Parts: sequence; C-alpha cells; structure tokens
Amino acid sequence: MQVIAKVTIQNSTYETWYNFFISYADKRGEFVRNEKVEKLSFNQAKVSFEITNLEGLTELSASKEILEKEAQMGVKTEIM
Repeated sequence: MQVIAKVTIQNSTYETWYNFFISYADKRGEFVRNEKVEKLSFNQAKVSFEITNLEGLTELSASKEILEKEAQMGVKTEIM
C-alpha cells in the first residue's frame, strides 16, 4: 500500500524531527520500502513510502519512545 503523509512539527523544527525520524529508520525499514522524505518548510515534511507490513508498522508507531518524542515535538501527521 502506497502512502503519502504530511508531517507538521508544531513545537520544533524540520531538522530536529528529521534527525529523530532517521534514528529509527532501520526499524521502520522492516515494515516499509521506497521511503522518501521531502522538506516542505521549517516545520513541515512530506513522507512517502510503501507499507509492506501494516501490523508491524502500527506496532512500531505506537511504541512509547516514539509517541513521547512526537508529543514533545508536537508532531501531527495527516495522510494525504
């Protein structure tokens, strides 16, 4: 399943979010492929990818570490 998401970072910057996002790329790579990140502005990004394991990606996205960091940065994700 191909997905495009718009990410808005309300309490931080694109660069800070991107560094965090890259920090768990290996884990995400178990569940997605062809991932591309595009900077839209100082606090927005577009991420596109193909999901290969929805259950695994959902579990990873719901992990405490990721949820806490995203909450701290004020991350809002909109599927386009």
